[in-house]
Amino acid sequence: MKVLKQILLLRGRLSRRQFWLQMLLLWALFYGVWEVAALPPQGTGLWLINGPMLWLLLTLCVRRLHDRNYAGWWLLAVVVPVFGAGWLVWQLVMRRGLDQANRWGEDPMYV
Repeated sequence: MKVLKQILLLRGRLSRRQFWLQMLLLWALFYGVWEVAALPPQGTGLWLINGPMLWLLLTLCVRRLHDRNYAGWWLLAVVVPVFGAGWLVWQLVMRRGLDQANRWGEDPMYV
């Protein structure tokens, strides 16, 4: 129950390893639901699946940015052509989180 609550909320930190594992599980779940539901590629059914998926992706990315000691608002960097997306990939995927506690909590590697 604690893990489910953490996945749905925007607070806390997420290590790089946890980020990748949860991202892979989320995409597998998304494609599994998409195949089972057999919904057409447009219409209301699309948002029944994509809406929750987008929220879960947002929570993963925000918690990963928290691990790097950035606020979730930095996700808006993606609107800057090329540089913004590149910076986000660098921060979310390639950089290790801070070794010490920050304003979003303890280092997830040692909790």
